[in-house]
Amino acid sequence: MFVHTNETKDTNKVPLVIVLHGCSESAKGVSELTGWNKLADINNFIVVYPQQKIANNPNLCFNWFLKQDIDKGSGECESIYEMISYAKKNYKIDTNNIYITGLSAGAAMSVVMASTHPQTFKMAAIFAGGAYKVNEDATESLKAMKGRVNISQDELIKRVRLQNPSYKGSYPALIVYQGLKDPIVHRRSSKYIIQQWTGLNNCDTIPTKVEFNYLGVEDIKRSEFTNKTGKVVLTFYEINNMGHRLLIKPGNKEDEGGKLGIFGINKGFHSTYQTAKEFGILKKKN
Repeated sequence: MFVHTNETKDTNKVPLVIVLHGCSESAKGVSELTGWNKLADINNFIVVYPQQKIANNPNLCFNWFLKQDIDKGSGECESIYEMISYAKKNYKIDTNNIYITGLSAGAAMSVVMASTHPQTFKMAAIFAGGAYKVNEDATESLKAMKGRVNISQDELIKRVRLQNPSYKGSYPALIVYQGLKDPIVHRRSSKYIIQQWTGLNNCDTIPTKVEFNYLGVEDIKRSEFTNKTGKVVLTFYEINNMGHRLLIKPGNKEDEGGKLGIFGINKGFHSTYQTAKEFGILKKKN
């Protein structure tokens, strides 16, 4: 567990963001890639970076596909939850403003956390991830990543609800980012997330609002899915001409940051900033 906190004398409680790295990454690597620390310092929130151990997975992937690691109260799922509990006890955390995000295996594990502990998180942002328990077992994980599993929406919903049989509350809102040329996690994978999460939040699988060329970026399409009360429960970003990467916008301005490389691509859109904006954790300007 690595923690980034801006040590100030501010006595107010602050938001908490959990950031889960992808395969072959580390806490340090994902912090540099995403630029979350810069935004945390500017806007006064805390970031926690869980880091996988090589003893658990030789490729440093979170084990989103192993039952013993994704059932509530067990394995890696419980370990991450204990880190959140530790942060709540040792830092001034606003418990109504806890968020989680991740890339690839970290994205899939973020869905795991939102599914098993829905009351803990306000929102989650998923970058090239998958639905909770979309695969029956580890041998089906590759098929799941390619979107080649045969599973109904009812079954997808059921697998989440079984983790909290008596839970009657709402589930965290999701932000889903998917590159349309991703060779690792096919765009079909995102349809399972949409089916699962719209079902859990009692809304249609057809978006209520679609924006092309979002914020002037030609390759970005943004869709919103709202429930019967008009609340946005899922936001879907489809990015054309992008593989298994994050959208990064290098620069020193607040809406710029992150690191280019194997996992970061510049399209003039800083997805970390946009995510923080949608989370509602950016300070309002006077």
